[in-house]
Amino acid sequence: MAAAATNSRRIFGVPAAVAIFFVAMMLPTAVSVNLGGLRLSAYRVVLIVMILPMLVQLLSGRKGRVHIFDLLVVAHCGWAVLALINWGGLAQGIESGGIYVVEFAGAYLLGRLYIRSYADFAAVARAYVVLVVATLVFTVPEALTGIHILHDGISGAMGGPLAPFIEPRMGLERTFGPFDHPILYGVFSASAFSLAYFVVAERRLLNPRGMAQVAGVVLATFMSASGGPYVVLMMQGFVAGWERVLGKVKGRWAALFTLFGLTYLAIDLFSTKTPFHVFVNYFTFSKQSAYNRILIFEYGTAEVARHPIFGIGLGDWERPVWMSDSMDNFWLVTAVRYGVPALLLLLGLLLGLVYTAGRRRDLPVEWRRARHAWAFTLFGIAVAAATVHLWNALFVLFLFLIGAGAWLLDARPDEVRRQTPKPVPRPTFRPARLF
Repeated sequence: MAAAATNSRRIFGVPAAVAIFFVAMMLPTAVSVNLGGLRLSAYRVVLIVMILPMLVQLLSGRKGRVHIFDLLVVAHCGWAVLALINWGGLAQGIESGGIYVVEFAGAYLLGRLYIRSYADFAAVARAYVVLVVATLVFTVPEALTGIHILHDGISGAMGGPLAPFIEPRMGLERTFGPFDHPILYGVFSASAFSLAYFVVAERRLLNPRGMAQVAGVVLATFMSASGGPYVVLMMQGFVAGWERVLGKVKGRWAALFTLFGLTYLAIDLFSTKTPFHVFVNYFTFSKQSAYNRILIFEYGTAEVARHPIFGIGLGDWERPVWMSDSMDNFWLVTAVRYGVPALLLLLGLLLGLVYTAGRRRDLPVEWRRARHAWAFTLFGIAVAAATVHLWNALFVLFLFLIGAGAWLLDARPDEVRRQTPKPVPRPTFRPARLF
């Protein structure tokens, strides 16, 4: 398995397929082709081309045997297709469901199959962090001038729409980068924090080059001026700090989840508002935004209660006429569209994969740092997803990152040691003895 990963084609040390996917993911929606009623963005084209070869690789067992989490991906996608067929009929369901399968399963398989060792993971982490920091060349001027250099430059060249006007925050224009919305750019940037801290900086505060890249990731996230990305960043920072302070304490993660549970109960018992209301109020920029998210939660959960099995597909959900159809809650959107079973299958994939990888013992130090980086990144995104919808590039990034940790289930440190050639001893020359 490691040998196969080592011999694969690479671009700047990153598996070529992953590098191409990241470039395609960063292109605005204007860089797309309309095929009938289907929009084929750049990253969708990449995943469509790759999904069948990746399925063949998965079933062949050349890059790890099929496990329960692969089956959860299949089950979730299958249920989503059934929900869409139930909503729009066979033809509409297959068309909409087909592209959902390509995005969900394709992005997961890309991480699952092309990151098969610590070397693969570290290479992708370093490249990802460099990519985020490099965008600052464009987004810092964008925040100061309001000229959306990357988005409008690329979109304008393709004849697409320019970036919509969004109210500035904290005296800064909200930066789009190359993405379709500041939230997308912000979460893309914030997702690199743990990778920068644990893999690039190797968790060493006295690593000037590494910590400079950590600071670059924080600055890029700040440029988005979006609450969701800030939550992604804060959650990662919190658990990273917990790990640093209590790194040698056994049971620290059980204690952390117990703390979360007790906090939830305390808020529920002693506050006049629900824990969700408190969370939304404190992690959004404005009272209006918080109020809107609370209404979304109330009307969205009512929709789930009315259609718990297959959801409402891509149909419209019931709400007051003055409310937007935008639903800023990824987990709620999943349940509303595809039903509670689809949500449970997705949560089972995410939580089960992290739990199983976390139970491995006797891993090398750098592998444990990579595991922390991966798990903490997913934790930050998962928490923020309660106030942000993951769509377009952000959705496939999340699924890619989930799959990118699957190597921790079956990669073996001893395989790496066996395949690393032993250094050839240098000949030693001794002066001839004269007598």
